[in-house]
Amino acid sequence: MSKIVDLLKEQKALELGHVERLQPTIDGVGHRLIAALLETVVHDSRKHAALCQALIDVEAGVAPATLDTDMATAVDLHQRIKQHTRVEEEMIGRIGAIVAEVEDDRVKEILGYILSDERRHHDALRQLSNLLDRDTAAFDEYLDLFQKYMIVPP
Repeated sequence: MSKIVDLLKEQKALELGHVERLQPTIDGVGHRLIAALLETVVHDSRKHAALCQALIDVEAGVAPATLDTDMATAVDLHQRIKQHTRVEEEMIGRIGAIVAEVEDDRVKEILGYILSDERRHHDALRQLSNLLDRDTAAFDEYLDLFQKYMIVPP
């Protein structure tokens, strides 16, 4: 096994350990905004662990370079992604309407953050749907999609 795989496994374990240690703190916090902030950290740590596993799979040759699946599974996946895209559209509209009603700039800013996330999710799902709609897509195309929509500067 390569050194990179070993390092990624260690990182994954650190991320998941962080999740376990932080969860009791979240459960004990009485302030919902503080708990929400901590929950985003936990969510990101879970996401980081999943990304480490994906990279481990790629590095170890477990993950295929293309989405190689039977037609029924591919069609089902594509339909589910399209459904999620429609839901994201609805959320964008709803949050946009809420933002228009809010007067407190601090609340508006948080809702703007959520709206930005929903728009990014919608675009990413739409692009993923386009990739899935093709007969084949290379690993680099999936990687480009991830880099474009999921690596967001603070």
